Amino acid sequence: MDLKIDTRDFKRVLLPLAGMAGEVDKAVRAALKRTQDNMATNIVRQIKQHSFLKSGEIRQALSKPLISTTPGAVWAQVRVASRPLAMDHFRLMPRRVTARKRMRSVNWPRAGYQIGPGEPVRYPDGGNGLSKAFVARLNGRLFLMRRRGRALERMFGYSVQYFAAFDATSAFVMRAARTTFEKSLRHEVHYRLEKLQ
Repeated sequence: MDLKIDTRDFKRVLLPLAGMAGEVDKAVRAALKRTQDNMATNIVRQIKQHSFLKSGEIRQALSKPLISTTPGAVWAQVRVASRPLAMDHFRLMPRRVTARKRMRSVNWPRAGYQIGPGEPVRYPDGGNGLSKAFVARLNGRLFLMRRRGRALERMFGYSVQYFAAFDATSAFVMRAARTTFEKSLRHEVHYRLEKLQ
């Protein structure tokens, strides 16, 4: 996610440091650093709110924040990228084994997944050489699986960045980031003025 800030929008806040370009630059960078931390925190919170992913899985998908500047503008960037996750990282439906012994697979209960609160439960059907989805227990854990011929395959699908692209997520993160930047910039200007006295 990119946050672009036109520093001319904050001339009034920076006015007390007029004529001290070095202090202005330090204030802007310090405010931007706090803003990036706020962006990363809010990305994790918003994705967690809209998915059944764990906070640790989301944090692993966040890049180290980047700062870039041009005359009159600054950018804060936090990238969200992960490989497709196994569908059992989400909520399995049902949350129990459906691959029953001594029962033909066509008679197994339907198995699916739900990616987040309020999202529909999806039941992957078979076709193109793939069986319908089923829940199996392997090494004490539940997995959403299918068969391709005789081979067992764990099901993969959504990545973390899928949830970062939600309008509700990006709009909230950007709105909060701009508010944080302005508050932090006011604090940094005040702090530097006190140091100069």
